Amino acid sequence: MAQAFGFNQDELKLLLVAVRHIRRTFAAALERSPDPSLQTYAALYDGLSDKLIDMAGPMPENLESMFE
Repeated sequence: MAQAFGFNQDELKLLLVAVRHIRRTFAAALERSPDPSLQTYAALYDGLSDKLIDMAGPMPENLESMFE
């Protein structure tokens, strides 16, 4: 699926890592301040993460838990 969008596996891995980092950043910010605008952006990145994981296809269980 990723190749249909022009991504190779390495690029997809980089995108997954970047989105995971951003999601963690939002999670930390939301712990300090439950700002609705932060929650909106966090939800967008959660959705993006889900789509990228779907594009990546099946992952080993030990890796899959890293992206939840």
